[in-house]
Amino acid sequence: MKHFLFIFSLLISSLNIIAVDYDKEFAKMGFVNVQTLDSTIQVDLKYSSTDNFMGINMYGDLHKAYLRPEIAKMVVMAQKYLKEINPEYSLVIYDAARPLSAQRMMYEKVQGTKFSKYVAKPAKGGGYHNYGCAIDVTIIYNGKPLDMGAGFDEFSTLSHINNELTNLKKGRLSQEAYNNRQLLRKVMTRAGFDTYRCEWWHFQYYSKKYMRSHFNSIDF
Repeated sequence: MKHFLFIFSLLISSLNIIAVDYDKEFAKMGFVNVQTLDSTIQVDLKYSSTDNFMGINMYGDLHKAYLRPEIAKMVVMAQKYLKEINPEYSLVIYDAARPLSAQRMMYEKVQGTKFSKYVAKPAKGGGYHNYGCAIDVTIIYNGKPLDMGAGFDEFSTLSHINNELTNLKKGRLSQEAYNNRQLLRKVMTRAGFDTYRCEWWHFQYYSKKYMRSHFNSIDF
């Protein structure tokens, strides 16, 4: 019975998310659809599908990558730097601004699992995604993602960026994957982003203290 009620609550939450007019709500907060600044940037929001670690569509019909204006401009700069290296490369965005309604779903789902430590608590305002100050991204070449040695949402030590040389020496990470990660970080950090040691795909801006004291979380 408890299992049924849990699944039912997730379904109700999903319906609530789907009913949101994302364009209207993000516009109210002054957020920007990244592709309006640079249409060459690809968007494939993984949480708008079941192709994520939860296997649940948490975003409903949201398929645009929204960010705070200054963060969106940084992504455009990163794309520019990447294209200068190889015009056939492109950034593809897997996640951007995330409403707290989706964060609550995610947090509830991972309780008691190995993923719990990777999900920010919504009661405290959530994490960088919930303020439009973070982006999950990779590089594609001719429409195909480059090998990064670990998939998006692969929450394991192989996704960490602080032990890549060790994994390379042990053969757990190929030279190609190592080089691709270096390339991704090169263009993203050159544009001003900070890294996150546990996820090769995650980049953010501002300190957590500054972010929470100056901006509102995306609470819809």
